[in-house]
Amino acid sequence: IFTYVLLRQFFGRVKGNNIVFVGIEGSGKTALYAQLVAGKEVQTHTSLQENKTQLANSALSVVDVPGNARLRNETFARHAKAVRGVVVVIDSADFVEKVRDCTEVLYEVLLNNDVQKSKCPVLIFCNKQDEEMARGAEAIRTAMERELTTLNNTACSTLSDDSGLQRTLAPANQTIRLEKMVSVVTSEPGISAGPHVDISKLEAWIAAL
Repeated sequence: IFTYVLLRQFFGRVKGNNIVFVGIEGSGKTALYAQLVAGKEVQTHTSLQENKTQLANSALSVVDVPGNARLRNETFARHAKAVRGVVVVIDSADFVEKVRDCTEVLYEVLLNNDVQKSKCPVLIFCNKQDEEMARGAEAIRTAMERELTTLNNTACSTLSDDSGLQRTLAPANQTIRLEKMVSVVTSEPGISAGPHVDISKLEAWIAAL
């Protein structure tokens, strides 16, 4: 503990080693996780517990958080205590139908106390770009900003928190812009499965952490 305090005092925040994958069920998180840690496609299924693997030749570990809403928040909060970066995985092909659910995940990530303290970068990984109905990364980012604004306005009018913790991203009626968040939020396209796998943008993002 003493060493940790000294590091905080002289060097600022101590970086964690967890790269946390989070998203709703069916977004392709586990397929992306497998491509990153094993370089191959695997049979995936809905999981009730997280997967965690240390990357080869690295101190960083990748955590695949279950998409189940009941388990997601608790599991994410636990691994965020040692967070280096967060990857919010989006299914670009059905994003229009699930924009609210996807954005709620991002909203909770940005509100997480450990994410805010660490100011860790957040990547919106726009998966399944090879599918016919896929939305582009910039269109997804813009739509999520609109939805974040709606969620934030609702939170401002309904939430009451006496703990002193931040419960909203901005004052009521303020348009949310991701470039103004405490964390640097970027959005990139990719494909986690199939014959045209491409996770190069994710790999470059991790290399820069």
